[in-house]
Order: sequence, then C-alpha cells, then structure tokens
Amino acid sequence: MIEVLNGFPPTVMGFACKSHVTKEDYGHVLTPAVGQALADYQKVRLYFWIDPNFAGVEPSALWEDLKLGMTYLFRWDRIAVVTDVEWIRQTFKAFSWVIPCAARVFRLDEVSMAKEWVTQGVTQQGASVLMNRTNKFLIAVEESAPSLKAVSYVSQILRGRTDVHVRLLHVLPSIPPVFLEFGGAEHPELEQRLSGELRQDQARWIETAKRQAQVSLDKARAILIQSGVSPYDISTSFSLPIHRPDVAQEILRVAQEWNCGTLVVGRHARSWIRKMRSMNVGEDLIRKGQGFAIWVVE
Repeated sequence: MIEVLNGFPPTVMGFACKSHVTKEDYGHVLTPAVGQALADYQKVRLYFWIDPNFAGVEPSALWEDLKLGMTYLFRWDRIAVVTDVEWIRQTFKAFSWVIPCAARVFRLDEVSMAKEWVTQGVTQQGASVLMNRTNKFLIAVEESAPSLKAVSYVSQILRGRTDVHVRLLHVLPSIPPVFLEFGGAEHPELEQRLSGELRQDQARWIETAKRQAQVSLDKARAILIQSGVSPYDISTSFSLPIHRPDVAQEILRVAQEWNCGTLVVGRHARSWIRKMRSMNVGEDLIRKGQGFAIWVVE
C-alpha cells in the first residue's frame, strides 16, 4: 500500500509504503501524483518512508517502478528513503550511484533529518523549476466524435516529443436542482439529517457522473499513448460546475491554475454542452482566452 504524505513543498513528493506494494498502488496513487508534479515542475524531489513491517513489492510493481524511474531519470532532483528494513537500505545504497541526482537513505529515527535534507533549498528555486507553459497542453474531452478527433490531432502534433505534458479535462454537467438544496425543516435535528443526506446524494451523483465520463477520458488517453506520448506525461482531471456553467470560462480557469499554454477543443459539442447558451465553446475560448494558444479542431 502507498499513501501520499502531505506537508511537503510542491516540488517534493512524499510517500509512505506500508504492508505490500502492488502494481495497482503505482497506477492509482504514486504514478498520478508524480505525474502531476512533473507536469508543473522541471525537477521533482522524492521522499519515501518505509514501514518497519513492510512486506515487499510484487514483480509487476517493480516493473512500474523501473519504468517510472527510467522515463524521468534526469528530472529527479533529490531522493530520500527513510527505513530500518535492512534489505531495502542495502539495495538502495547499491543502486544509488546510477541515479543522476543526490540520493540518501536514513533510519526511522532520522525522519526530521531526512525531511530537512530533501526540502533543503527548494524555496530558493522559485519559478525556475516551473515547466515551460508552452509545453503544457490542456484538451477538453467530452462524449463526442469531434472531441476525440481533437485528441488525435494533438497526438500527431506531439508524436516523438518527450518535453510535453497533456492534461485531459472533462467538465461535468451541472448537478440536478433536486440535489442542490431543500426547503429546510422546523426542527434543527431533522434539518441536519436532511442536509447530510443531501450531501451524500450529491457525492453519489458526482461519482456516477465521473464514472460515465471516465470512458471518454480513457479513450483519449489511449489515443495519445498509441501515438507515442508517455503515459507518465498524461494526467486527467474533472471540473464540476455547481450551477449553469460557462464552459469556456471553466476551461480557462483550469488552464490558468495549471499554468498551461495551449488549449484544445473540438469544434462542435454534441453532449450536454450543446444545451447551454454557449453553443460553440471554441469561439468562446478564442474570444476570452487572451494569452493562450487556442486550437479549435474541425
């Protein structure tokens, strides 16, 4: 099992490894987290805390670890491993010389020292560690042929490049009004219970909508990978407008947060977006997206 550790600077990714690590732990936890950091920064530091009762890593997880390490071999800035498990300490020491960055192993009673070492100087790196925004592409993905066509177009443009990162964004439809609010209740206890039930209904609706949208995101991701884009250079995210949304504005908001340079959409929306007043998201993006390169794929 792998858990993400909080409390580190943005350029330092912390993880706790417990019990037994599987391929799924890499696919669902470590790889997405590291991929996100590498999308934003040219150099990333890694901090691993290994539980004393750590039972090992399954072979397929070792392969995922090797692929991740070799793919971004020259983008690791510093690696710290904290463990009392002797075979891990000896293995890490034996192979640390081939890693082209500073790498150290610490004991469990040296946690404070390890954290201080792995974060040393990161605040002085500032914007210089940020990935060039021109190498970051945001593609709006929905359930339509034009949307996947836009993904295919980008995959051809980026074929063979290793200096880019692609974010696939799906803007979910509005939460139905029935799940937004209720009229209240006379008794505080009843109102608190109904409010809690409403939040649970909202969460279930969101999860269902995400599962349905994931099909399109998986198709888009497969198209990019088939064209040679590294799976570690692809990340996915959802944006959930609570009320009737301005889709173009929502895409721009995410692009600004991610410091993205290029936005890509299909020309014609055929999903729920066509029900909105803004029929052509691409035209809205061109009108509002000053400072971005906007690609509207026919």
